[in-house]
Amino acid sequence: MASNFDFLKTTDKELFSIITDSEKLFRDEYFNQCAVQLRIFAEKTAKKVLGKTQKEMTFDDTINCLKDKIQTQEQKEFVEDLFFIKRAGNACAHGEDIAPSEVLEAIRRAFEIAISYSYYKKKDEKIRKLQFDETLLITGKPLKENKLVDEYVRLATEEKAELLNLKQGEFNSNVEKKIDGKKDESYVNNVRQYKKTGKKKKELTPSQKRVKEKIKEARKTIKEKVNKQEKPKKQSKTKKNSKNKILKHVLFLIFVTISLILLTKMIFFF
Repeated sequence: MASNFDFLKTTDKELFSIITDSEKLFRDEYFNQCAVQLRIFAEKTAKKVLGKTQKEMTFDDTINCLKDKIQTQEQKEFVEDLFFIKRAGNACAHGEDIAPSEVLEAIRRAFEIAISYSYYKKKDEKIRKLQFDETLLITGKPLKENKLVDEYVRLATEEKAELLNLKQGEFNSNVEKKIDGKKDESYVNNVRQYKKTGKKKKELTPSQKRVKEKIKEARKTIKEKVNKQEKPKKQSKTKKNSKNKILKHVLFLIFVTISLILLTKMIFFF
């Protein structure tokens, strides 16, 4: 049966045996026993990383020694993972029940501990790229080559193609639409020309031509109305001018008449 910790086979057989037992216990839903087994795995790994230790040294002593030697973020996370597993294992060892989700988190942290330990021993960058597989933990079988993510991508691609076909069908039906009860052949030709060349044809459709003619007629009608309104204005101006001329003539005649009368009086007077 496959395991998330197969890479430990060639690194440390003892640790590999302990951790695979933990996986089996989890798979069989013995969560408390699994947590205790994980604590054993974490303690043995910590002592192997620390090196030569005294037999009387406890797990807490080992963690504290590793804590004093922390120099990188990776080492800090390594110690934190050890502490998490120790706390969960101690609680179960004292008869406390543990939630399956907490045990699962402990196994994840054990995986990170195993990665760090294996890289510490082998310095192989490929080990750092390994990912924890929850499905493999539960089923004991590796995922197929066609993973779930790939399946989602395939389904999304099929849905996208189906949507494009649907839109193309709607577009084709719109091309065949009728205008004024008759098929607008020029419109269809324009669309076909657009598909071939990528540019729209400038030729107007019959409906567009009719609209254009109506606009021309409207403009012509407006011009005629404007011209009709201007003519009366011109006539009124000429009438005013003639009236002014007559008035001037009348005034002139009055002036002349008055002048003649005055002149005759003056002649007779003298």
